[in-house]
Amino acid sequence: MAVGALHEITPDLVLIEGRHPHTLWGDPDVPTIAVYRRGPRLYLLDTGAGPEQEAAIRAVAARYTGIEEVLLLNSHGHPDHLGNNHVLAAIPAARRRHHIARAARPALDHAAFFARMYRTGLEYFDYLDGLDLAPDRLADLLRALGAPPTLTADDVADLGERMARLGLGPALRGFVPSLVVDVLLRTYPAIHASVGTMVDYEDLGPAEEIAIGSTGWTGWTFADERGEPEVEVLESAGHSAGGVVYHLPGARFLMLADETSALPIWTDADPRRTAATASRAMSLVDEGLLDGIGAGHSPMLPVHGGEARARLQQILDAGQEFTAAVEAVLRRHPAGLCIDALYSELRAEAAPRSVIAVQAGLQFPVFGTFLKLTLLNHCLLLGLPVGSDAAGRPTFRLP
Repeated sequence: MAVGALHEITPDLVLIEGRHPHTLWGDPDVPTIAVYRRGPRLYLLDTGAGPEQEAAIRAVAARYTGIEEVLLLNSHGHPDHLGNNHVLAAIPAARRRHHIARAARPALDHAAFFARMYRTGLEYFDYLDGLDLAPDRLADLLRALGAPPTLTADDVADLGERMARLGLGPALRGFVPSLVVDVLLRTYPAIHASVGTMVDYEDLGPAEEIAIGSTGWTGWTFADERGEPEVEVLESAGHSAGGVVYHLPGARFLMLADETSALPIWTDADPRRTAATASRAMSLVDEGLLDGIGAGHSPMLPVHGGEARARLQQILDAGQEFTAAVEAVLRRHPAGLCIDALYSELRAEAAPRSVIAVQAGLQFPVFGTFLKLTLLNHCLLLGLPVGSDAAGRPTFRLP
């Protein structure tokens, strides 16, 4: 398996594989995307990032003859999903269309958007306190940023000890958000969002009620000449503002893009909406209306039948487990806890395969999203009462 590998679901639906990163600074998090042909129309469901996925899109498009129109439908505004949007102009066709949700547009200024998100945390917690910064990984990061190739883990450990003795931590913490965003974005190849060709889904008309089996959605329908739906773009907005999923009735397939985490890893995330999407998708599986599901990151590759249902249930279970773990700690502290203390207690008592342990293991070395920022987003999203502790740090408590 490799980025750009093709997974044929039907002769007309091909998923193009992405990649899970090894480190934040080593390789980008590239999503799985899809190309779908319906008669004379070719649908690009996101375009991923990098030359491998661009070449794969071109190769799949070349399979099909008689394409008169290409429609690029972006799921949200994050750079990994729209880095190859310029491929729209490269596929031979008489007509081209390109759509994205209006609420997703703020994320198109990627550096500023994510920097604002990370800076939100500075008021509430210390990014470095309790973070597992292994010297070998830090040495690897510093070499990637231009440090001499001879820099060793021992060098970094010695530097860390000297900085701690000098009390330099507080002077450096404020730079962490900008550093993380810079490192995160520099791993990506050139991003060609093709903003000039984007038209908001809302410009097609207000989101309409869409019934699929027993489930109700809102969104937009792209139909054939007889009015039969080819792609239904369904509002979810759980992973990020403006996020959508794609229902492909002819393929009996649901492409979830990034709507697969019921944890608020971004400031504009609402995991309650992700959970609602997963619940409705499970109903469609149970009603025999879906043969399979796929997603940008998890499940990155297509899954079918019972496995599809199990993956959807995992989304719900993870969200419920996360909420329960946070509530259990806050319940022991009725006066409230700051995010640093909440983080510390959760990590101390997390079982090895728990959602907290998994998220803690994905911090900084792999992803640019920190568990502390996720905890803050959770508390703010639920509107938990805010106070302050003896050190003047903001605290959260249960109502």
